[in-house]
Amino acid sequence: MNSKFGSLWRKWDLHIHTDASDGKGTCEEILKEAAAKKISCIAVTDHHTVANIDIMKSLAEPMKIKVISGVEFRTEYGKASVHMIGLFPDEYNGTKLDADFLTENVLNPLGITRSKMILKGKETLKDDTKDDEIYFKTGMFQVQVNFKEAAHLIHKYGGLVTVHAGSKSNSIDEEMKHEGKAKKNVSIEDSLGPVKEELFNEGYIDICDITNPKEAIFYLKTFGKPSITTSDAHEVKEVGTKACWIKADLTFEGLKQILAEPERVSYDVPEILERIRKNPYKFIKGLQINRTSTATMPEKWFDNIDIPLNPGLVAVIGNKGGGKSALTDIVALCADTAIQNWSFLTPSKFRMAKPYNRSKQTEASIEWFDKSHSTIKTLDMSSDTTQPERVKYIPQNFLETLCTTEDDNQFESELKKIIFQYLEPAKRYGQNDLDSIINYLTKENTASCIGIQDMISKINKDIIEKEAMLDPEYKKKLANDLAFKQEQLSNAQTSKPKEIQKPSIEDNPEAQQSKLKIEQLQDACRQLELNIQSARDSREKLIRLIQDITVSKDKLIRLTMNIESEKNELKSLYAGIGLNIDDVLTIKFNKELIDSSIGKLSEQLAEIEQNLNETKEGSLVYVYKETLEQLEVAKEKLSAPELEYQKYLKDKQEWEKMIEDIIGTPDKNDTIKFLQARIEYIERNLQMDLDQQKELRKQYATELMLKKHEVLDIYNNLFAPIVKFIEEYKEDLKDYPIEFDASFAIRNFADRFFDFISQQASGSYYGKEQGALRIKENVESVEEDKIESFVHFACIVNDDLSKDKRDNQNSIRQIDSQLKKGHSKQELYDFIYGMDYVMPFFQLKMNGKPLSSLSPGERGALLLLLYLFIDMDDKPLIIDQPEENLDNESVFKYLVHFIKAAKKKRQIIMVTHNPNLAVVCDADQIIQMKIDKLHGNEVTYESGAIENPKINKIIVDILEGTYPAFHNRDCKYFDKSLKIKI
Repeated sequence: MNSKFGSLWRKWDLHIHTDASDGKGTCEEILKEAAAKKISCIAVTDHHTVANIDIMKSLAEPMKIKVISGVEFRTEYGKASVHMIGLFPDEYNGTKLDADFLTENVLNPLGITRSKMILKGKETLKDDTKDDEIYFKTGMFQVQVNFKEAAHLIHKYGGLVTVHAGSKSNSIDEEMKHEGKAKKNVSIEDSLGPVKEELFNEGYIDICDITNPKEAIFYLKTFGKPSITTSDAHEVKEVGTKACWIKADLTFEGLKQILAEPERVSYDVPEILERIRKNPYKFIKGLQINRTSTATMPEKWFDNIDIPLNPGLVAVIGNKGGGKSALTDIVALCADTAIQNWSFLTPSKFRMAKPYNRSKQTEASIEWFDKSHSTIKTLDMSSDTTQPERVKYIPQNFLETLCTTEDDNQFESELKKIIFQYLEPAKRYGQNDLDSIINYLTKENTASCIGIQDMISKINKDIIEKEAMLDPEYKKKLANDLAFKQEQLSNAQTSKPKEIQKPSIEDNPEAQQSKLKIEQLQDACRQLELNIQSARDSREKLIRLIQDITVSKDKLIRLTMNIESEKNELKSLYAGIGLNIDDVLTIKFNKELIDSSIGKLSEQLAEIEQNLNETKEGSLVYVYKETLEQLEVAKEKLSAPELEYQKYLKDKQEWEKMIEDIIGTPDKNDTIKFLQARIEYIERNLQMDLDQQKELRKQYATELMLKKHEVLDIYNNLFAPIVKFIEEYKEDLKDYPIEFDASFAIRNFADRFFDFISQQASGSYYGKEQGALRIKENVESVEEDKIESFVHFACIVNDDLSKDKRDNQNSIRQIDSQLKKGHSKQELYDFIYGMDYVMPFFQLKMNGKPLSSLSPGERGALLLLLYLFIDMDDKPLIIDQPEENLDNESVFKYLVHFIKAAKKKRQIIMVTHNPNLAVVCDADQIIQMKIDKLHGNEVTYESGAIENPKINKIIVDILEGTYPAFHNRDCKYFDKSLKIKI
């Protein structure tokens, strides 16, 4: 009973007695009970007889129940005899092992004959009046066989030996307790003795028949023997009561698989069957591929292809170009995979437009275990991205790209999906992916960082101004400007108006009266000039004040709107706990009060404007002009000496004003005292102030990094569940230790930096390769676990720009001269000290090495480990040649264990060329794909279990290069356990 689905879990009861020995049920009754209890395979194991096996098999065949021939023997070991069972194949080396053959070739040579048992029965009953059948059934319990001889004969004809073990009656442990060290209360661990150890270790026993499933661990760990539980039914109702589950074809070869794969036995309903029962829509049952009804292409390709798929591990094999990747591509397409890196469905292969597009003329769909079907798609279509992705597809080129690219983003993207699965729904905060959760949790932190960056930007502006003052050219210009001003002063001093004596007017009352009036008008003009200047100063201040208040009002409006917006977002949250958000937070913004103040200031400004309006009668400027005119009229009445003297006074006043303007004050720009004060500041205090500002910038940069560091705590909290999982399974991961670590990293700094800095300008970063190398070295010098190291990095880069360190001479360089056109020093500093390039990230390490340091093979192993073992997703996983980037040792070391673990929780469909993956991983189904290029590229397949003889030969031919080739290699390999003496 070989199945195209491969090895399936079914209930097997391999120890049943019929009425041919001491059982109470007939063959018909036993089969009816087995069918009712959904037992797929039974073994008839009567004591010392095979009388019913042929009858049972003929009756079972139409019922689709597999019957295995068996005999239970009483052996010479133990006080009440250790019982062993021989199970036999239907045929061996072409010979049918029916009841006659087994009687003649197994029972009779062991001295188990009907006549002997009848004789033993008569001797036991001591009554000659009974029927021979009674003597026979009595005598069969009075004879024994030699354990080793019986085992030898059973094995001779391809059979298996099961032995009663553990706490089962007539078990090798119960009957041979005297072989142990203790005298009573002997455990199976302590009951070992040389005889029992020999029987187990020398291959006399194949399978242990136990009652308590917990005892299976002992026999597996101590002797490498699998265990089964059986009903040992003597009553019909007992049939199947302690049957175990075995994953295999319903054949004797299927049973033999448990010798190599004890995991194929389960004492409870297998987990995968429970998962199929609960989530049948997560398991693909089959793939159907056909030509469309309108297909005209002459080639056959996929015509009426219906491939059943096992819910466990499916290994797709075949020769190169045999259509293996076609199967995985098509299944993934029908399941709407998000990853469409096809291997077969490409424009250069099956989707080639000319001479005819084969993909448009071929359609496919998949069936799920819930009996639903996917939408029928022609193979030129794409996945429907609006539909849920129902499989995880890892095509060959996708895996290779992730393993060989220097860009870790895609790898990390896959990793984030896995981490997200480990977060319980309550800690996903209503988000759909890890990045969204991080953005949600870091929103306020980001706002705080922006605030600190604004402060740093203001400090940068002040530093830039001070650094500009340190430029020797700037100081030289100041000195030149000062010399020019001093020369101006010297020239001005030589142009002092020649003094004119004041004419005497003592004897001229009229002149005295004119002089008095002129002096009064001059005083009035001087006062008006002061008032006008004061009004102009007030106007300037009012204009600036009104503008500042208006801008601040707009800021407050925006702030209020933002707060109200935040309140609206929080409204339902607080309502959920019985709070009114308005009771929690109230914003009182009196815009009218500001408008009123602006109005009053505007009125003051308007009044001043009126006072400065030269056309408005009574204004300061208007009165000033009138007074000047009156002064000129008054001067006209003066004598010539008086006029000359008045001119002298005016010239002197103007000269004194000119001298005053040249000398100036420390606050008045472009004056001697201003220039002297600036030079003195540069020489005495500038460097100290600059250093203080730089130190302040460092403090803010450190504060910024501390604020960023809070994000690491968020990351660590998000990783906690997966870290806990890894810790729990560290024993399974001991050969491939992996760890998660949240830390900072400098990302894309060089690219952004060289957007600002020209590598053709003289400086530390001159030269494309040399400059890039220096930046790389600076980045690599950062200690990612130390905040101060990142701040130091920013300072080092800044220092590199200020000095040319190429020749270790540290020549001073002006940063402005290194900037590319269109960029400013302010932008550069804001970039360097704004730290946006310092990004928190989660780092995955294997064997202590970060992702960036792993080889392509190690990356491949790590990625597959994540998908196979750590990934919680239970939708089908489709992998095309996972071994591609791994050597054989790595395949066995990394993949086998985790593929076997993964197939317990999800369906896996895997294309492979490696026997370690198909055979050692114990694939539940092998599918061989073939394309017959001589017959119109006709696609065919063979499918079944590893134990299926036909499939077994295909595996050897394709994966091992035929059996003779495998045998030739096998003969040449040394057993590593051998000790060679020289």
